Amino acid sequence: MAVLSTVLTVLLSTVAAGSALSQRWLVDAVGLHRTTGIVAAVALGVAAHTLSSTLERVADALRNELVLTTDQALMQEVIGITAGIGTVEHMERPDYLNRLALLRGGAWAIAGSWTSALATVANTFSLLLSLWLLAAVHPALTLLVVATVPTLLAASRARQLAVAARDRVGEAVRRETALHDMFLQPEPAKEVWISGNGAQLDRLARAEWRRARSVEASAQLRGLVWQTAGWACYVAGLAAALWIGATLARHGRATPGDVMLIITLASMLGTQIAGAVGGLDNFAEAGRITEHYLWLQDYATARAGGIQPAPERLTTGIRLHGITFRYPGSATPVLQNIDLDLPAGSTVGLVGVNGAGKSTLVKLLCGFYHPDEGQITVNGTDLRDIDPAAWASRCSGTLQDFAKLQLLVRETVGIGDLNRLDDPAAVQSAIDAAGAHSVVAALPNGRDTQLGPVFNGAELSHGQWQKLALARGRMRQRPLLMVLDEPTAALDPQAEHELFQTFTAQARRAATETGAVIVLVSHRFSTVNLADHIVVLDDGTITERGTHQQLMDLGGHYARLYATQADAYR
Repeated sequence: MAVLSTVLTVLLSTVAAGSALSQRWLVDAVGLHRTTGIVAAVALGVAAHTLSSTLERVADALRNELVLTTDQALMQEVIGITAGIGTVEHMERPDYLNRLALLRGGAWAIAGSWTSALATVANTFSLLLSLWLLAAVHPALTLLVVATVPTLLAASRARQLAVAARDRVGEAVRRETALHDMFLQPEPAKEVWISGNGAQLDRLARAEWRRARSVEASAQLRGLVWQTAGWACYVAGLAAALWIGATLARHGRATPGDVMLIITLASMLGTQIAGAVGGLDNFAEAGRITEHYLWLQDYATARAGGIQPAPERLTTGIRLHGITFRYPGSATPVLQNIDLDLPAGSTVGLVGVNGAGKSTLVKLLCGFYHPDEGQITVNGTDLRDIDPAAWASRCSGTLQDFAKLQLLVRETVGIGDLNRLDDPAAVQSAIDAAGAHSVVAALPNGRDTQLGPVFNGAELSHGQWQKLALARGRMRQRPLLMVLDEPTAALDPQAEHELFQTFTAQARRAATETGAVIVLVSHRFSTVNLADHIVVLDDGTITERGTHQQLMDLGGHYARLYATQADAYR
């Protein structure tokens, strides 16, 4: 396809030159009253026009197909690179998000760089043909081609200004988009509406847009000054060429057809310059986007993670040694000096007030983040050295910020174990284990019901989505780490307690096969006391640990929180 596009582009340039020659011959034939010459010139012109129109349509179709194919392949590559990063830390880094937004918005530039290259080839070929034809009339006319150089240099400077401006405003554009997206997504839109802060959010978004637009407009204005100066040089060259042509004709050294040729080629040169400038703009944009793409590749390579396989079963368990962790961009530790032993086959409960660090600790155990200090080991092997995908495949459970996957019900649940996605028995077993059978039974097509408004499917309540998320977390058969991180907020205390009892019983049966560690996180102490071992977190540090009875006998923070919650239910 690329070779054919190149051939067509060169042919189009040749046909354009043939059209200019036909006009020259036509004018000369009319002046000399040569009927045969007139007919031949007209025939050449008609043929050139017909061929040009046909080739242009074919070339456009090929170029569009090439751009679409390349764009799709590039975005798949970007998604693959992003998905291959071993942690989710990058999703909270502004520099990464800014570059990703620029890359996604400008992928077309890389896809179109090949067509820009073809356009450059065509314009270069056309300029050479024009140079040859003008030199045939008089060598001095080649100055018209030389006059295009300042135009191209000025366009290059304008392009540099525009590229620099787009990079500077990348973060502002991303923030503006994020703020306005809050009006379009169901969950945040509800809070925007009920709080009545839509106007304020809109003002903030508009301020970001104005900030970005101001920088871009300033760059465009300076670029316009450069381009005006460049085109002024070309117009001066054009005037000189026309004066030379008229002088030659007046002295009988050029025919009227030669003058027509000069005018036609001058017009073509203007179009070719505009095309060359556009092609160079696309090249510059492609270079800018390629730089972001290469940065993304380097970033992913530097964070590729380990290559060791995950163990088949836990023997010594999971241990945390001196763990300190800060979220990207924050100087305050969320976890500090954490030392914790999670023996194989144990059930561990994490408790503490909001912000104590419970969910963050779970995320570190799952490998979503790496600690800033310290080490997490699995059977004595540093978790950093284990292949992130392999470890992820041995983790199971449900987090508090679960996803609402708008797929078919069986896909929403089955995606918890891709190897058994199409196994109806496995999906139904997970649904039953999570207590979600009544939710699925009430849907019009059962497991084949489409969910979510994006695909015009059934909408669920938060609690129903929650039960499907719990079912999804039950799909994997031989996990090494099973977590329930407060995923049951929409359930009443009794229902939550029953769910935790069922989960714990089934998880312990699985633990006999793989030595899996079970981690329970909940604000409700009546469920956490199902654990063999309870860890109390406060302000990012471990303050107490032991069994439920040991902690109650201690009379510390855990005992006070337990008593407070028990009083609330009396």
